[in-house]
Amino acid sequence: MIQPFQIASGPRVRFGRGEAAFVGEEAGALGMARPMLLTDPGLIAAGVLAPIMEGFQKAGMDFRFFEQAEPNPSDESILRAKEFYETNGCLGMVAVGGGSSIDTAKAMGALLANGGKISDFYGADKVAKRVPAFITVPTTAGTGSELTRASIITDIEWGTKASIHSDALYADLAVVDSSLLATLPRYFAAGALMDALTHAIESIGSKRSTPWTEAMCMQAVALIGRHARRFVDDPANPDSADPLALAAALAGASFTNTGLGIVHGLTHPVYSFFGGHHGTTNGILLASVMRFNLPAMREKYAQMAPHLADPSGKSGPGPGDPGTAEAAIEGVRAIARDIGIPPSLGAIGVKEEYLDRMAADAAKSATVQTNPVHADEADMKAIYTELLE
Repeated sequence: MIQPFQIASGPRVRFGRGEAAFVGEEAGALGMARPMLLTDPGLIAAGVLAPIMEGFQKAGMDFRFFEQAEPNPSDESILRAKEFYETNGCLGMVAVGGGSSIDTAKAMGALLANGGKISDFYGADKVAKRVPAFITVPTTAGTGSELTRASIITDIEWGTKASIHSDALYADLAVVDSSLLATLPRYFAAGALMDALTHAIESIGSKRSTPWTEAMCMQAVALIGRHARRFVDDPANPDSADPLALAAALAGASFTNTGLGIVHGLTHPVYSFFGGHHGTTNGILLASVMRFNLPAMREKYAQMAPHLADPSGKSGPGPGDPGTAEAAIEGVRAIARDIGIPPSLGAIGVKEEYLDRMAADAAKSATVQTNPVHADEADMKAIYTELLE
């Protein structure tokens, strides 16, 4: 018997190469006037925004350009974005980039629609009114943020990560165009795909997983396992970029319904103390957390194993190996190694003297509640210690 479940509705999706050219047309259809085009620093120089800006011009749509979205956006940077929106008389938001620009837009939108201060909305379902008209355009094939109901914020005063979860944060439209990935540097391409893989695997393991979300995530795992190595070598190749863009979107649509696991709980303190790329840190932690979760996940990992084998047979378990849970874990290790994910937390600067504080923070994460195996502070420290060198 399949237990009852519910799936939250998310944005309408336009998927495909060249779809970014229609953002201006879609903005007009949503009634935007002088929309705020919000993005990460540097994307305009890389030429990523060209089709979007040309689409705005073709649609006769005026816009205001804001290129100051912070990586891992702080509450202070969100206030600066809100001031820009209001000063320029913007009506509508188009967020282009990774999770940072999209999360900035979501949090800013919550303030614009509801007033108050950003910390009023930390937690679940505290945003009463929908954000203004909103389009998301991902450029990293990793976060899945274009389809989620969450915004992750670095709270400067609290000195920690905080999150907002609400259906009111969903975009009206997500435009997923893999041609925007063409100039993605190898390091960021690798970190982004490990972020997407972590989302898929943790969503499958979540205590709130459903047959609906599991089907999406198994497909995401299969797409990543088959195309990860080629994507990192050449993000401009549509034969690998299209599947990775789809995988990230599928995983995002899934985990916004299920929640995640302790990889994310462990990753956030690493950033708080040492910075670094979120997806890369996930990639360092993922296989070890899978081994920790093995008692509850043996059957699911065995189902994943064939999808995670190197299709060339050159690395890790070969396609003909039995589908065992351990083979899935080794398949993840092989992908991470082959695409250049650092081998340890020590390699990205994590120091032993910080582990107690990091473990205490990780144990407080809401991801503990949806992880398939309960993890306490001692468990968190043991995982950190294992991966220190």
